[in-house]
Amino acid sequence: MNNLTFKSLREANTKRLPQFKNAKGSSAHNATDGSDWSPAQWLQALVGEVGEYANLRKKFERGDISEQQFKEEASKEIADIQIYLDILAFRLGIDLSDAVVNKFNEVSRRVNSTIFIDTNGLCSESRIMNE
Repeated sequence: MNNLTFKSLREANTKRLPQFKNAKGSSAHNATDGSDWSPAQWLQALVGEVGEYANLRKKFERGDISEQQFKEEASKEIADIQIYLDILAFRLGIDLSDAVVNKFNEVSRRVNSTIFIDTNGLCSESRIMNE
């Protein structure tokens, strides 16, 4: 297990955006921060990756690929989903880490769970969340 954080993923994504190349080897973006793509285009990229995962899942469920092959390929597709989700959040000005913590805790309160994510990003268990 590594120590990847939302912060380090965001840093790596923003540094790598200017280096993206298309299939022809040309620069994929005219703006180094990816702002030449609209949020809708970043959403399309994200949905494309979700579609690739769904297609892989379909192939596994009908027996075209083994469980091991599915897990190997699924890990790549799910990672692509996370990467594009972070870039979309970046382009929308959303701190994905804060958004996930806030939403997780909101749902915990709604379903009367004792499990929360604290301000340090760690899982905690308590009756009342002190934020």
